[in-house]
Amino acid sequence: MITRRRFSARLLAAAGVAAAPAFASEPYPSRPVRLVVGLAPGGIADQTARIIAPKLAEVLGQQVVVENRTGAGGAIATRAVAGSAPDGYTLLVAFDGTHVTIPASNPAAGFDPVADFAPIGKIVDAPVLVTAHPSFPANDFREFVQLSRRLLSSGGSAGRLFDYGTAGVGSTGHLTMELLKLRLNLFAVHIPYRGGGDARAQLLGRQIPLMLAAVPTTSGDIRAGTLKGLAVTSARRSPVLPTVPTLSELGFAELRGLDINSWVGLAAPARTPVAVVERLNSALHQVLAADDVQQRLVQTGSVPVRSSPAAFATQIAGDLERWRKVIAESHLRLDV
Repeated sequence: MITRRRFSARLLAAAGVAAAPAFASEPYPSRPVRLVVGLAPGGIADQTARIIAPKLAEVLGQQVVVENRTGAGGAIATRAVAGSAPDGYTLLVAFDGTHVTIPASNPAAGFDPVADFAPIGKIVDAPVLVTAHPSFPANDFREFVQLSRRLLSSGGSAGRLFDYGTAGVGSTGHLTMELLKLRLNLFAVHIPYRGGGDARAQLLGRQIPLMLAAVPTTSGDIRAGTLKGLAVTSARRSPVLPTVPTLSELGFAELRGLDINSWVGLAAPARTPVAVVERLNSALHQVLAADDVQQRLVQTGSVPVRSSPAAFATQIAGDLERWRKVIAESHLRLDV
């Protein structure tokens, strides 16, 4: 059995293989750096990457390009970055889906978040938000539960009333709703998209009535009144959405102590030289210390976080352990 400490050590070891001779002859970075996002524009991973990229370019002294490579909830991009050269020029905008919920729910995802990556550092945390179209007949999650249970008990047809969109199969939004369905005996049908931004567009267009994604994906729409928030999954309310209740405060004993957050960070392919990982971590700290970057991240509903590679490794290990336990207890099996 792998303990959390040993698990974190394996994550760090992925970054610790000696540098190839080429790195001794040129300073890093000497050419543009790519940040690969596995989801479509508009979601938390894409937003975060685009907010930090200009400042990161300034700190590194090289162009930083954000590249969206969508599919399988982020798994396609994750596999691609894992197989790229460990030289610090192709980085993954890692998030809880790529490094926790997808590999935890599908052992055949095609990548190992421990062996295949060197963690650089976390960037932000953000709770998951249950968002609805204004036409949806429930105004908070308690009313949603009542509607769903009423349908189950009557044996009636829901049509598309309980369809919910997410950033993809195996995303934190997906697993969160499946967990809620099991604990609360609910009916809901999953509709996966290529990212939270795509799900948001379908929700605004009334193609789906509900979605689950990190707060930054729809917080602006809720503040504008074009969508409504039913609940957040964190222990405390979001500062940017103070009127949206937490799930735990709605009175469900089955959800007592619930605290689910999404996060975004940076990761490099395994065997990236330690010096490069440390340079990137230092640059990331400088970016997150900038007032304008902090302000833009906070305005979306994210919480900026500065961490070491070791702390990020520990976060990944802990989240994997927690979700694997939840998935095993819930008998969930999700194919990516």
